[in-house]
Amino acid sequence: MTTDTITARRALGVAATAGTLPYLSLKIAWLTGNPVGIDDPALLRDDAWIAANTVTVLLALCVAGLAAVLGSRWALRAPAAAVLLPAWVGTGLLVPAALVAPLALLTPAAPGGGVAGWVTPMVYGGFAWQGIFLLAAFALFARDRWWTAVLRPGPVPEPVRPLLRATAAGGALTAAGSVALHLVLAAGAGPVTGAVVDIVQAALVAAGIAGVLALAAGRPGPVAVVAAWTGSAVPFAGGLWAVVSAVGIAGPGSAPALRGLADLAGLLGGFALAVAALLAVSSPLTSYTIQPTAHRNSAVNG
Repeated sequence: MTTDTITARRALGVAATAGTLPYLSLKIAWLTGNPVGIDDPALLRDDAWIAANTVTVLLALCVAGLAAVLGSRWALRAPAAAVLLPAWVGTGLLVPAALVAPLALLTPAAPGGGVAGWVTPMVYGGFAWQGIFLLAAFALFARDRWWTAVLRPGPVPEPVRPLLRATAAGGALTAAGSVALHLVLAAGAGPVTGAVVDIVQAALVAAGIAGVLALAAGRPGPVAVVAAWTGSAVPFAGGLWAVVSAVGIAGPGSAPALRGLADLAGLLGGFALAVAALLAVSSPLTSYTIQPTAHRNSAVNG
């Protein structure tokens, strides 16, 4: 770890936080009754609309908070879960949005829905900005704290191996069901953007399955870890958001049954994949001590 690395993480965190400001400004305007970007003023009085915007404001504030933490020295000494859990969920929410953002920016907004055409490109553009800079900050943080552990994790303890195999297999099968369902949904989707969202979701989950199985088989490395991290986070975060939306925002029964099943499979499969990945590298992640930069580099290059 060097001062330059900390400075870079702080700069990236500031950039990620700046990316939340247009989104937060728009959401706060709506919550306070300002109809900017609204074609149907009745939306501002809709309970589900208010609840959804309240939740997303809180999520945007969480992004800003995580960005601040990643730029601090405290994060390098904090319990692993205190940083990994919010960063993992944030990855699951922001990566798909960042990947779909170019299409959202280029595709004219569908008429209706009660919001102006410029709102969707602005929102997706902000998500892409946040995702790029926040995940870059997290990547530098993870390199400082766990790089050697990612490249050369210790062997999985013998008592843990049966649990690892069972969790990896169960997670892979459940997540594969989510992949299949999202591909079916993509085939039947009307708008191009909707189909691409499901295809991106399926591709990321498939990569997560491959990454977790590689880790469980004792083939570690940055590619496997990144694939397992992202490919487990995306279905879990997507499924969690679907549950929150159905129960607390839109009301039960608002989503088609097939999509609800895909979200449920993603939620369960993503969680199981994450547990399996954590078991595969648990000892290094919980006990790894930060090494001087020169020693770490020699370990990487040696």
